[in-house]
Amino acid sequence: MGKSPKRVAIVGAGVSGLIACKYVSEKGFHPIVFEAQSEVGGVWTHTVETTKLQTPRSSYQFSDFPWPSSVQEKFPHHSQVLNYIQSYAHHFDLLRFIKFSTRVIDIEFDGASNEEMGSWSTTLWSGNDEPFNHRGRWICSVEDTLKHTREVYQVEFVILCVGRFSGVPNIPDFPPNKGREVFDGKVIHYMDYSAMDDAKAAEFIKGKRIIVVGLQKLALDIALPLKKYKMIPKHDFSQDISSCLISTVPSNFYDKVEEESIILRKSPKFSFCKDGVMIDGGNESLKTDLVILATGYRGDQQLKNIFKSPIFQKYIQGSLNTTVQLYRGCIHPRIPQLAVIGYSESLSNLYTSEIRCRWLMNVLEGNVKLPSIKEMECDAFQWEKYMKRYTAQYYRRSCVAAVHIWYNDQLLRDMI
Repeated sequence: MGKSPKRVAIVGAGVSGLIACKYVSEKGFHPIVFEAQSEVGGVWTHTVETTKLQTPRSSYQFSDFPWPSSVQEKFPHHSQVLNYIQSYAHHFDLLRFIKFSTRVIDIEFDGASNEEMGSWSTTLWSGNDEPFNHRGRWICSVEDTLKHTREVYQVEFVILCVGRFSGVPNIPDFPPNKGREVFDGKVIHYMDYSAMDDAKAAEFIKGKRIIVVGLQKLALDIALPLKKYKMIPKHDFSQDISSCLISTVPSNFYDKVEEESIILRKSPKFSFCKDGVMIDGGNESLKTDLVILATGYRGDQQLKNIFKSPIFQKYIQGSLNTTVQLYRGCIHPRIPQLAVIGYSESLSNLYTSEIRCRWLMNVLEGNVKLPSIKEMECDAFQWEKYMKRYTAQYYRRSCVAAVHIWYNDQLLRDMI
């Protein structure tokens, strides 16, 4: 009898997880995909009604599965994007590998001791530069969120595809007596608001005065309107590009601004008061009934929470003044038999996830040999210096947008 195929756990069935599942299956491994939600699609399963694709359709396309001819919009509506992603999963028969409504509680490495792994600092990844070590395996503890039962899976490799725009909301800190506890209205994070269906969301905000904290990404073509409303940022737009902070705005956004149904206010900080919000430099409160925090997510915290080991938690999160140390944006030098896909950003996340999955499959098949742990850490440090130079305070986003072609060339050279 032949050997059983190596088992590869994939956490998340968004775009990155589906691509990883497809390639893992095609290469003869056995994928097991854990998805906390009841359907595939990741962040596209929960968005607000006006959300559209931020990347031109032609740049957001699977290499082996084109958009249907019925979709002609340059920036498709979120429902069209979700249908496209789900069609990809059905076309390649990926649903059979996915365990829906299954939340990963934690993962724990069973193999070399902490002392032995600590001695790998000058040697090779996993101690032998092999993606699969006969001594090592991952123990994945999961929960069925419908039945409230728990189960344990043993796998030879793990691919984390949890992204950075879900899971752990980024909630600002406030001085004493200036936080949400002093506000008489309601405060909600975008994560909870976007989880509502369109009808419930419309009813939730109906008739309310609303303050949205955070403008998120800014497109280059809104520079003039921003100037008109005194919203020009102090930094150069090239920093937004290098930080993956550019985007388009919803249709008729500035028409709403002109008619003053949307009012823009620029402020680096804010605080709560009894009847609303105080912004820096303001003498009067902005009275409101509801505050929606569009303040992003803590993707690094979500990665950290997956690991049971405090040592691996420390490795993956790093310190607050460093980037997440991922060689080629995928491999942490000190965490064996594991890869991360879809954490660092680009201007076309789908394309970047696909080429990373191709590179990773070459690693799993032994066609790409990784350098020593020390060499990978030096490479990650050089990348960190670039990020700090060109993205300033946004360096932990690890965006490859401004060097997209150069980054792709790195992966392709490895695969030659």
